[in-house]
Amino acid sequence: MDDSTITFVVLGAVVALFVWDRLPVAIVAIGVALALWATGVLSLDDALAGFGDPTVLFIASLFVVSEALDASGVTAWVGQELVARVGDSRTKLIVYTMALVALLTALINVNGAVAALVPVAVLMAVRTGRSPSQLLLPLAFGAHAGSLLALTGTPDWLKKVVKRGEFSFNLEYYRNYSNITDKNYSIWSWCR
Repeated sequence: MDDSTITFVVLGAVVALFVWDRLPVAIVAIGVALALWATGVLSLDDALAGFGDPTVLFIASLFVVSEALDASGVTAWVGQELVARVGDSRTKLIVYTMALVALLTALINVNGAVAALVPVAVLMAVRTGRSPSQLLLPLAFGAHAGSLLALTGTPDWLKKVVKRGEFSFNLEYYRNYSNITDKNYSIWSWCR
């Protein structure tokens, strides 16, 4: 078998294991790397390279911080404060959640803010008798909006252009080379 066929077979096995849900996700993930190494698709260095990748370590650290906030009671406290302020109003709940995550995301990284506030959003949804999905999607949109306030959610190429002083207000230039919309353009105009 060629490498692509082996990879698709391993991928199919992984999907089946995830659906079966009897093995922990971490064991399945390590098993994928080992299976691809054992079949010769990846070298040992390539199979283990992802475990030292800064992105993987960053995401893992977000889980640690999120759990620490939950274990320390910060999550419960923030959730209680927000629920006390919004009462039964669904609109207030969504607006306050979006405002909180936008403010936090303007100060820190998008991923860190969302990781810290997902447990808060789920807690608020449960306490108000709503589905968590009614708050998680607004949480994501609020995080994206907040990241644009301090340019933490912008593409790296645009940060470099602004830093070098090559940023101009020629909208046609940016429409040709990116997917910046008129709304994002108006945010950029305001931030400049």
